[in-house]
Amino acid sequence: MKFRKIKALTFLAFGAVMIFTACSKDDGAIPKRVTIEDVPVISTNLEKGGTTDTIAFTNQAAFAGKFKVAMFFNDAIAPAKVDVVIRKNASAANVKIYKADVTALPASFTITAAEIATLFGAPLALKDTYDFAPDIYVGTKKYQAFPAVGSGSGSGVTGMSTIGFGEFVLYTVK
Repeated sequence: MKFRKIKALTFLAFGAVMIFTACSKDDGAIPKRVTIEDVPVISTNLEKGGTTDTIAFTNQAAFAGKFKVAMFFNDAIAPAKVDVVIRKNASAANVKIYKADVTALPASFTITAAEIATLFGAPLALKDTYDFAPDIYVGTKKYQAFPAVGSGSGSGVTGMSTIGFGEFVLYTVK
């Protein structure tokens, strides 16, 4: 009989502890301890007037790739700055800064094959690919276009490609 009372009291005490520690004042959809930061949507698209998205291997000197980095929503708050970066052959380990500290958006850029070769310290080869996209700075945080692990700053934006959104610009050596 004594054993049953001890077992019942232990169970009751355990239950009371669980009830009072399971709830907190910031329970809900978004707890107060979680902060949400607005990260602007930035689009990177080919611009008219440049050569196509192909770099001719046999005529690299003729390549002049034009692209534009712009706010997708014009009324959104712009980031503090962006760094336009270039990734070679879809390798996150092979990313270089093309233009640093761009503060005025939209911004248009023209890249040549010679500039690409200089950035990477090697001549362009057949089937090489070069992606351009912005690293976005909001407050003290940097949202990378091509991080070593995970998705980049623009990925995950679904359905926007049909209305002019471009996550990055891709040039291929053919």
